[in-house]
Amino acid sequence: MIKLIIKVVFPVFFLISSSAFAGLITTDLAEDTYVTYGGYDWTWASPVNSENYNGALPGETNVLYGPSSFNRNWQFIEGNTLQALFSELTLDLFKKTDGSLITSIVYWNSFFTDTTESNFYFKSSVWVDDSAMSFFRQFDTFYVRNIADRPTAQVPEPSTLMIFAIALIALSLRKRAIQ
Repeated sequence: MIKLIIKVVFPVFFLISSSAFAGLITTDLAEDTYVTYGGYDWTWASPVNSENYNGALPGETNVLYGPSSFNRNWQFIEGNTLQALFSELTLDLFKKTDGSLITSIVYWNSFFTDTTESNFYFKSSVWVDDSAMSFFRQFDTFYVRNIADRPTAQVPEPSTLMIFAIALIALSLRKRAIQ
């Protein structure tokens, strides 16, 4: 009976698992996708600052999700505060040791997945009205969050780990009993 289940169930699982679809990442940002500076976490969120962007090429339609999307505690920062903090941030802060850029574009955009170094100098932290057809739509978008607003890590309770360990032990003992 067990061999029959293995012969039937595993192929079904393989067929089902092969039909996966990629989509927007809705979890909190990984630590290597933002920079901590001046009491804030800074993330390079998008190569455009328009909520709905239709590019020059067919199919180049992007949705830029706002900083409060998916309960991540990110926010816009505007005005003089934005300019003062951006004057202190350099491109070198947004580079990894291998020279690649630190961005979180895949977390906030439906189409765009990366940007270039030259775009760093055209930055914004606000959305442009979608009806405004101007070059301001091309500004890169940055979001910030206060360090105190970082989500805390979810750690499993010791009892959960114990139940998991007991289940693994029981499975191994059952396998030995069958043999």
